[in-house]
Amino acid sequence: MAWRFDKAIIRGELDNTERGRLQLRLEIVGYPEPICLDLIGDAWRDVAGSRLSFVNPSPEPQALMPPFLALQSGVVGDVTASRKVRVFTVPQDEWLMAYQENRTQDVPTEWWNSLYLEWFTPAFGRCLVETADFEIIVHEHAWEMDEDEEAAQKMANMHAMREYLADVIQRKESSDDDEEESFTEEAWEEELKASDRLNDANMEAIDKYEEDEDQEEKIAFVMGWDHMIEDMADAQEGIEPSENDSEDKKRRREWVEAMNIAATEDVLKLEDEDHEAVADHPLVVRANNFVHRILDEVEEAGISEDRGESADHPLDRFISNSMNIMGKLAGALSGRRTSDIEVEAGYILAIAKRCLNWANEALSATQDLLAVPEYSPHHEMIKGWRAELFGLREGLTDLRQELRDL
Repeated sequence: MAWRFDKAIIRGELDNTERGRLQLRLEIVGYPEPICLDLIGDAWRDVAGSRLSFVNPSPEPQALMPPFLALQSGVVGDVTASRKVRVFTVPQDEWLMAYQENRTQDVPTEWWNSLYLEWFTPAFGRCLVETADFEIIVHEHAWEMDEDEEAAQKMANMHAMREYLADVIQRKESSDDDEEESFTEEAWEEELKASDRLNDANMEAIDKYEEDEDQEEKIAFVMGWDHMIEDMADAQEGIEPSENDSEDKKRRREWVEAMNIAATEDVLKLEDEDHEAVADHPLVVRANNFVHRILDEVEEAGISEDRGESADHPLDRFISNSMNIMGKLAGALSGRRTSDIEVEAGYILAIAKRCLNWANEALSATQDLLAVPEYSPHHEMIKGWRAELFGLREGLTDLRQELRDL
């Protein structure tokens, strides 16, 4: 995912007075020297040709920061000071409470212009500064960009995003051997890793383009889904399927039809009594009960808001890893009845291995929680969580051994 660090910026300068070259200078909390970037490309029309400075009125340290070098080179992404963002118009405490209670739709907002600085470097991938809080001053304007130049620059930016996401996805070359590949635990683990990378890339593309009126086409382009762009163009132009279509297009159509049939069958399976027996696998029940217990006890103890906004807080790490175990176990064990045993066993072995890793991460987080002075009144509760995690881990180990013995 992109490096985001707008809160840690103290002040900065942007210089695009030379066509085809954009320079950034950023002063960052905790960095002894400014970070300087020399980037190929131009900003959007509102910033192109100008030199401007910006100041963060309330800089603060951020936990996750790229290990920047003093001088970097790379390629510009989208750079503008007029990107629209929705901003809450109530105090932070109020919208944070609404976020935790899943009712942000009730909080009043306004559309503000934001500073959006995006760039790509070989060392750190995609970096992004996006904020509506900075004070911006334009110092000079050396040249004007016309609409055609801006369109060309935006297309170049999309190509840069596409190349970055291609590195994230790491697509492997297809071969005739793939269809004959045995679905072992190791093979499933590689498939799961590839699925994680694809999901991460897709989420990043959605995050970037979700407010864009052409979001579907742009997401498909940067994800490398050229076939989807072709299919969307056919749909927009009202082109019906034809026997003269390419073999790839015919295969895509057959695949969509097969997926629709499979989705319908899955809905029917949910009503099958046998499915309930599978869903009630002891490990699934135990993990589900554990997560509900955690959430209830956190709320009862009044510590749900103690961790602030940091996703790296040990309480967040503990809860998220525990929820991963519950979700993945339910998904893996619910499919046992309908899968071939060879594919099923390898898949569940791979999922169980991941769940063991999440259990270890959750245990590590509880150890960190025990070291936090503010959590000393809750040590017995945390030790109870640890005991249940050890039990889940033992159950996962037994499950893996059971499957290996088949």
